[in-house]
Amino acid sequence: DVVKAVVLCSAYIAVSSALIRFNKFLMHADRFPFSMALTSMHMLVSFSLCLVFYMLSPSSFPGMANTEGKKLLLLTWFVPIGATFAIALYTSNQAYLY
Repeated sequence: DVVKAVVLCSAYIAVSSALIRFNKFLMHADRFPFSMALTSMHMLVSFSLCLVFYMLSPSSFPGMANTEGKKLLLLTWFVPIGATFAIALYTSNQAYLY
């Protein structure tokens, strides 16, 4: 169980590092200096892949059973978190231009 957690954490760190380096490479005035478009694509792909994964394997999301009848309450928590995350992504991608 510990080995699996270490492997998953290491994979997450490696993929995250690769994404940061790719964004830094991509966010150049001569390549793709559009941080808002990059952020929008990032969030759209993340949402889509999570949705597909949920549709294929709902058992991987055991906490979703607890949300029955509480969807509106969840939105009041997740929309501000998502908006803050989008702002953080946008500003970090924008910083790569400098």
